[in-house]
Amino acid sequence: METGATDRERSRLELGVFVALVGLAVAALIGFIAVFDADGVAGAFGTGFGISLVIALGGATLASALACLARGTAELPALAGIAVSVLAMDLLALAIWLDIESEAYGKLTALAFVWSFFGLVCLGLVLVVRRPVTNVARALYVAALMAAVWAGVIATALVLSAGDDGVGVEIATVPFAGSADEDLLRLLGAFLVLLASLWFAALAASRLERSQPVS
Repeated sequence: METGATDRERSRLELGVFVALVGLAVAALIGFIAVFDADGVAGAFGTGFGISLVIALGGATLASALACLARGTAELPALAGIAVSVLAMDLLALAIWLDIESEAYGKLTALAFVWSFFGLVCLGLVLVVRRPVTNVARALYVAALMAAVWAGVIATALVLSAGDDGVGVEIATVPFAGSADEDLLRLLGAFLVLLASLWFAALAASRLERSQPVS
């Protein structure tokens, strides 16, 4: 049984690594082409810096997801995190290179980044807290994860509604700029505050558990 579980975990890790390597290779290739295709030295540097920043942001989610796969924890969310972060990196790198201004493309890219970010938040919490023991730590842990999911759902609704009032969605601008739903935007801000508080509270409570002597 243990051997079968280990093989399954290894296969999922290998899948995650493969997807990550392919996605990074595509983003790097697009970046190289975009840099040498840019007009002027300043434009080339700006393009290279922008794409490298995109890769770094997506890479943070990749790192957390691969760490979860290596430890055999939260494997399916980790694989999903790898998929959305790779998609976000490649879509935005392509948009920077080709100067894509499609509203549908912009929304898809924004959604990929939204869930890449909240995937990073959730997977990071899984890594630092692992298995909470006390009721307080467990409650804070679950509440933080739920807050992240709800914030992601609200952000998704905002992205999908952006531009419905005739305002275009630009790749390089805030994805919620065209949204007329101010109540949802306010609610998202409140959830982000709640999420940040619960995340670090869960971390603090879990550290207290580890400092207690084993009876």
